[in-house]
Amino acid sequence: MVRTVLLPVDFSDDNPLILAFARGLSALGVRHVILGHVVEASGLEGPVIARKVDEARDRLLLEYASELSAAGLSVEVQVVTGDPVEELSALAAETHVDAAVYGSHAKSVAGQLFVGSVSDRLMREATIPHLVVRFDLLRNHADPASLLRRFGEKLVLATDFSLSAAHAFTFTVELPAGAVKHVTLLHAIDPALTGEKLRRVEEGAEFHLKNLQAMCTQKKMPSSVSIRVGTPVHAVLDEIGERRASGVIVGTRGRNAVQEMLMGSVSMTLMRQASCPVLIVP
Repeated sequence: MVRTVLLPVDFSDDNPLILAFARGLSALGVRHVILGHVVEASGLEGPVIARKVDEARDRLLLEYASELSAAGLSVEVQVVTGDPVEELSALAAETHVDAAVYGSHAKSVAGQLFVGSVSDRLMREATIPHLVVRFDLLRNHADPASLLRRFGEKLVLATDFSLSAAHAFTFTVELPAGAVKHVTLLHAIDPALTGEKLRRVEEGAEFHLKNLQAMCTQKKMPSSVSIRVGTPVHAVLDEIGERRASGVIVGTRGRNAVQEMLMGSVSMTLMRQASCPVLIVP
């Protein structure tokens, strides 16, 4: 169950968008939100740091906490100092949140390597699920919270039958009753396979997917299975497009930016290209 989430705030111009998005968190069973802000205090003297911390706390309470409270969520404010990624990761661990929620600017891999991205670094170092949505998607919705309220209407769960994929499946079936209206269990098969080997792999994938579907049935969660021949990322993006999916859940092995440049990463690519919010489970 997802009861408590961390919502990082950096006071950028895009923050009101993710705040509006977070108003829909209760649809996923969330009851408590921790608003986290990091004051980068390098080179600053003690009194200046203290003033910045107080100002940040006041701003979070006045501009952010009240809006989430109005959406029926209990809110806690936490202001820390240091490196944003390190401190937010530590805050998530110390407060025992079930997940983190944030927006992404969808930087390219080259942009991550040479400029860096807090959201991408958070995802790679994550030990808890991360619900990520692109800011451009939020800008195109009159009611960003509706993206969360509809997240489980047409859900796609991508699985390669690995341990991280099993974690993603477990997370999905433990969502509140009624939160998921339908989930498509998707597996991608290597396009290089042909003939008898392809047939055997397809049969094995169908067997595993049917087992997962049986578990969904036990949880009274409507589901279907889909097997696509193609690269994992293209299979997921095609499934999202054809089904007009409202949300996607995927596991991650936490590749770094250099490994992603060389090998590719489904979760990182989905963060940049998916037309719906992405829930990434480590």
